[in-house]
Amino acid sequence: MSSSTFCSMPFTVNGNLKLVQWGNVIYSSNKLAAYQPLKLAAARKLLDEIAKRTRGSVADLQITECADGGNFGNSNAIDDLFGESVMDCVCNHMDEQYIIDQLRYCSSEGILELGELYHALTIKTGIWFNKFVATALVNMYAKCGQIDNGKMIFDRMSCIDVASCNSMICGYVSNGMLSEAFAFFIEMCYLDIVPNHYTYSILLSACGASTAVKEGKQLHAQIVKLKFMALTAVVNSALTMYSKFGMIEEAENLFQGLAERNIISWTAFISGLYHQKAFNKALAQFCLMRKNNLEPNEYTFSVALSCAASVQYHDYGRALHAQVIKHGIISMVFVGTAIIDMYSKCAEPSGARKQLEEMGGMASCASWNAVIIGLVRNDEVAAALEVFHKMLNNDIACDEYTFSATLKACSLLPSLAICRQVHSRVVKGKFGTNLHVASSLIETYAQCGNSEDAEKAFYLTSTPDVVTFNAMIGAYSQYGYPTKAKFLFEKMVEKRILPTSFTFLAVISACSHCGSVQQGREFFESMTRNYGILPEEKHYSCMVDLLSRSGQLENALEFINKLPNEPSAAIWRPFLAGCRYHGTLEMAELAASKILEHEPGDASVYVTLSNMYVEAGKLSDALKQRALMKSKSMQKEPGCSWLEVNAKIHRFFSGDRRHIDTPKVYYKLENLMQKIQTDYYNLAKTSLLNPEVGQVTEEKCLFHSERLAVCFGLLNLPKGTTIRVFKNIRICLDCHTTMKHISKITNRDIIIRDNYRFHHFKQGCCSCGDFW
Repeated sequence: MSSSTFCSMPFTVNGNLKLVQWGNVIYSSNKLAAYQPLKLAAARKLLDEIAKRTRGSVADLQITECADGGNFGNSNAIDDLFGESVMDCVCNHMDEQYIIDQLRYCSSEGILELGELYHALTIKTGIWFNKFVATALVNMYAKCGQIDNGKMIFDRMSCIDVASCNSMICGYVSNGMLSEAFAFFIEMCYLDIVPNHYTYSILLSACGASTAVKEGKQLHAQIVKLKFMALTAVVNSALTMYSKFGMIEEAENLFQGLAERNIISWTAFISGLYHQKAFNKALAQFCLMRKNNLEPNEYTFSVALSCAASVQYHDYGRALHAQVIKHGIISMVFVGTAIIDMYSKCAEPSGARKQLEEMGGMASCASWNAVIIGLVRNDEVAAALEVFHKMLNNDIACDEYTFSATLKACSLLPSLAICRQVHSRVVKGKFGTNLHVASSLIETYAQCGNSEDAEKAFYLTSTPDVVTFNAMIGAYSQYGYPTKAKFLFEKMVEKRILPTSFTFLAVISACSHCGSVQQGREFFESMTRNYGILPEEKHYSCMVDLLSRSGQLENALEFINKLPNEPSAAIWRPFLAGCRYHGTLEMAELAASKILEHEPGDASVYVTLSNMYVEAGKLSDALKQRALMKSKSMQKEPGCSWLEVNAKIHRFFSGDRRHIDTPKVYYKLENLMQKIQTDYYNLAKTSLLNPEVGQVTEEKCLFHSERLAVCFGLLNLPKGTTIRVFKNIRICLDCHTTMKHISKITNRDIIIRDNYRFHHFKQGCCSCGDFW
């Protein structure tokens, strides 16, 4: 083999293509032990033909040959590696530097079994007494999560220096043991070992990660006293720490005082501004960095892209994307994921998917998650589920964020069948105990019309947190189970879990659904009095709904007039619904005028007033409302209902005849209506309005979308299966009455979710108690 061939032979080391160059001294990679089995024969042949060999290259190859076909987690492979003949052979071809290099590799990759092998080799050869080798062993065990073993080696070291102490401190920090790290730091003083700048950098980073503000400030004071502030690396650590604390003024003072700012300094400061949501200022600093002729790295670009995404600067994001391509780092995980997130937040999910495809095998779980979350955010739920399926086919390991985003897509569709499939993946991946995933499961099952499984998911959670409680309380509220919602709220308080703004919104809504005015008032008042939570617009709107639905319209109007801010359309809308329910036309006119002041294009206001005028016998006023709608080219949102049958969503509109099973559905509905006895069934007067003013006739009311969907379910779902139907607008009184009778005649549970709540019809009764 010629020398020119030697100089150009590529080797794959841990999946990275490296060019091994040969000169008078042979270069030995500290990662040679991870050669793939297929490369061993070529490596052995190459080694035999080399004139000069280092000890490391021979030792590497013999260890690798021994492990050929096995893995370091296999006990038989380890036994082979510890075999006497192999040990003797390897020991003849290694030195201290070789061992240190291998232990450093084990630390970075977290390969404990291989590290233990090299530990055994150091004991056999006696070189573990070397302080550099011992320090490398301490670092290896600490980084591999075996901090006690690391401490044992440290205690037996004959010569301790600041490097070995730093390894222990770094080990404690990497294992989340901040208190132990500081205790060891104090112990260094008793060992007469003076901490160096690296010691302080480790501890500052640890304080930032754990939000230890008091300790961080004390370390800062010591750094100033020891005159380490002249070192850029130390100041960068302090700058990063203060940024994570959210103390941006202190971070800015440090940044401005830096004599030499490197890319780490700029990235830390820009990142701090981003986390404080000072997105424009962060982008301005990024531009200033470029003017100072400093080239951004992958992390700097990632933060800048995140800032552009947060303020939806689409063009700026595209410009950053172009710069990333120019710098040749487009395939790197962090920046690639940031580009995906930027396109998603700028409502361009196609750009996000294209970036994911271009990343190819370099795309991480976080990259896939960003695409799924972006599609869900842009209401492309079917596409989100498709990406999740593709992610599984590509054998990408899912995490809790993957499952939460996918479950959110299921809840928006909604698809109970897919939700159950994802749940099985959650169980298989052992994410069932994760609170983030558990909360998503509760919410998704509830939104898919299955409160029983939502309840099971909640009670299977061993230590529910505030988010988990909120999800279940919200589900009880939507299903009209106020007693359960209140009980869970009390249980939450008993466990000393502080309720949030959403918790109170859910329990007040639960009170609204059952007309518990006094209890709703008490919850509302306790928000500020007991927990210091200021009410938001949603809470005010919920209180108006509570009072209005209960018939206390005067009190509701008084409540609105006393609000600290001008009432918006969201406040007046539930008041209008209350007026409609109780037939108070004069107040309804007031509410309608207020809503139209804020949202003049709301067609539902004109429809509501038109209906009320007809009921009051004011046909001319009703015609005026319809004329106004026509002149403004407004149309009422058509009623649409859908349900899932055999993992497919079927949609129906009022009077719809486009479905392939229309003849069967209509025949089934007509038969059901004939079975409903006329002596206890009367069409609600709201559905028998004058066709001259555009109102629905009895025939149209008969074929409302939810009725068609329910009949389709009766025809296609197995006997005894609960029929779950979802509707985009509120169910009318006539259909509500009809569903009660159908549930009794067919002996079938029917669950309908409209735009306000769930209705569970069973044996002629509804969970709402006819109060909605």
